[in-house]
Amino acid sequence: MFLIYTYLMSIKSKLFNLLKALENIENEINLVTFNETEKKVFYTVVTLSNNKKKCNISDVIDHSGLSRSSVYKALKKLESRSLIEISQSSDDKREFILQPII
Repeated sequence: MFLIYTYLMSIKSKLFNLLKALENIENEINLVTFNETEKKVFYTVVTLSNNKKKCNISDVIDHSGLSRSSVYKALKKLESRSLIEISQSSDDKREFILQPII
């Protein structure tokens, strides 16, 4: 029982350190002024563009679970604050590619 308690306390400590690091990053890139939806969209763009090297608006909608209008509003705000770049795809003019600017 003691080993389980020790293990859980270790996990709790690691989680605390991770959340503190995330808070520091959010402060550093001024993400603290954004609401939870905007942060979720930003983190989704960062994750998808890191994993796939190419991220479009439909990907963000599918992976975030947010509505199309919420994603569009968040993307516009993130773009206006120079946190992401939105560019038209050279392959398909109907598609827009998203890239974090970090």
